[in-house]
Amino acid sequence: MGKKFMDAGLATSATRLLAEQDHLVGQRDNALLRSARDGRVSRQDLRRMVQADQLCLEAETVSYAILLSRFPNGPAADLFSGLNAALRSLKPSLDRCAKALEAPSASVLDPSRDATAFAFPRAVSWMCLHAGPIAAALAVRADFAAYARESGELLRALSDDGIEVPEAFREHYSVPASTELLDLAAAVVQEGFVERDSTSGRAASVADVLLVGLDGFWLFAAGDRREPSATAADQSIRRG
Repeated sequence: MGKKFMDAGLATSATRLLAEQDHLVGQRDNALLRSARDGRVSRQDLRRMVQADQLCLEAETVSYAILLSRFPNGPAADLFSGLNAALRSLKPSLDRCAKALEAPSASVLDPSRDATAFAFPRAVSWMCLHAGPIAAALAVRADFAAYARESGELLRALSDDGIEVPEAFREHYSVPASTELLDLAAAVVQEGFVERDSTSGRAASVADVLLVGLDGFWLFAAGDRREPSATAADQSIRRG
């Protein structure tokens, strides 16, 4: 009986943690969105966005393959293999964006000059080596949901301002986050809490690392080379 109540309590904690992350994602803002609302987004901003996205896609694809090698069984394995496959399927679409915008190759980016462009690749690379399956699943779920929502809001802001974008760009960035993968990530978190008696603090901190890295992505796209940690205080206000 005691274990049954303990398991129920852990499941409730996991549900609460997922809801907190959903609230945080729903309250997020970013540098490029703010520029778009002010009518200050140029074609060069969109080029930087696609360029940084190519860098992120490469880092993520490798990172989820590493996570799969670390956790090759159960729902976590299904999640990381699914993420890897989903991201690889997006590469042709992203390549079409780059071609349509004449975006420079990600290979010309320099970590010493373009720190914000490397913020997310650094974060996801750290996560794949050090996070456990619960923390990684929570972080990935927050990142995918945030990225999809903010990309959609960007497209709407550009449209409201009458800014024309290539159809390849609109097609790529209007793709919603996969509900199947989001649900699978939530299942990994729920199951992991019950089986491992995990604490929420560690998992939430890893999600924060990834979201701050995502802030860097948007900062680079907006032409701002401040370290992404400079936005952390701004994001914490929205958590309150």
